[in-house]
Amino acid sequence: MERLQMPGCDFDPKELLELLKELLRLDRRWIPDGDGYSLYIRPTVIATHPYLGLAAPTDLLLYVITCPVGPYYPTGFQPISLLASSEYLRAWPGGTGGNKIGGNYAPT
Repeated sequence: MERLQMPGCDFDPKELLELLKELLRLDRRWIPDGDGYSLYIRPTVIATHPYLGLAAPTDLLLYVITCPVGPYYPTGFQPISLLASSEYLRAWPGGTGGNKIGGNYAPT
């Protein structure tokens, strides 16, 4: 969040982890059993400042969405072999491509 110039980048990540644990405790009945089933966890940050413009946000809302999910493929998961290489990078050094943010999708 610091690289994105968002306020609140000084939050305690250990506290966020504790809050996530509490959320999972509260949502434990939604955690599915079975091979290929899991609980999808999506932390999200949005700006909530009262104006529209090109500037760093003054207010943010951090929230987490959870949702039970099942297998993606009806015939089961068929793993494949992949080669990971550091020779070709998806993100430019110093950019945001290494982070999951909405701005990465704007050019597409």
